[in-house]
Amino acid sequence: MNKNDVLIYMNEEDAKVYVKVPAGIETHFQLQDLPGKVLQEAVHDKGMHDFDLAGLKDGNYFVIVNQDDDIRSKKIIIGYQP
Repeated sequence: MNKNDVLIYMNEEDAKVYVKVPAGIETHFQLQDLPGKVLQEAVHDKGMHDFDLAGLKDGNYFVIVNQDDDIRSKKIIIGYQP
């Protein structure tokens, strides 16, 4: 899995974070808060996964994707307006 194989993006309209990875490989998906507590977690071999952000407090969160021991992460910020 190279850097361009993973796409992590937030859609504020439906309050979800989407993760796109190469399909057919078992992948571990996690949503963590700033201190590292796992809030949502899934393991499957599908090419797309989403995390529901509804009900989460404003703050910083991390999406972590582990596929074949190759780890990618992205910080997600909820509720802050520049």
